[in-house]
Amino acid sequence: MIVLLAAITPAMFIGMEAILGLIGSVYISKTKGVDLGFGDYWQAPLTESHYLCAVDMPETATVSSRDNDHHYEGLVKHLWVFEDNILVACYSSGDDYSLYAFHVHDSGIDTLLNRADSLQFAKALQICNIDVKTALTPDDYFNRAQREAHKIESPVRHTIEIAILLALWVALLRFTKRKECKP
Repeated sequence: MIVLLAAITPAMFIGMEAILGLIGSVYISKTKGVDLGFGDYWQAPLTESHYLCAVDMPETATVSSRDNDHHYEGLVKHLWVFEDNILVACYSSGDDYSLYAFHVHDSGIDTLLNRADSLQFAKALQICNIDVKTALTPDDYFNRAQREAHKIESPVRHTIEIAILLALWVALLRFTKRKECKP
């Protein structure tokens, strides 16, 4: 019996990881607004009123408003996360750049650039004292939002899984000791 439980313990852990992971991911998706991309849709909050979303690939990310589902023009190329705001650089098809500042605390938005060329975009970054090399890609931002959202869920999930497996082992050991003691 012990050999059987030892053999199926890894499979039980993987099964519990899948089931509890799915439940935890759905919970996080609903409470934190981070869609983990199970289907073809990705979503991560920028502020309470705006979010970053993409279909199929993070490279297709755009910014949307929760109030009226307004999509901002252009694909998100770079994001800079600061304590008070998040700067988002969007690129349109005609080599136009737009730069938005989303304020985290009051959900306000400032348009720093609208349909500017690459030279104006570079100057605006220089004026704001921002280095392009420190920018996050949409994929980096989605991953960061997922890690932040799962910061508590993941350790709790693993603790539950280990507790269940230990309880099964303790129950099995007690059961086998009782069988050994009977004449």
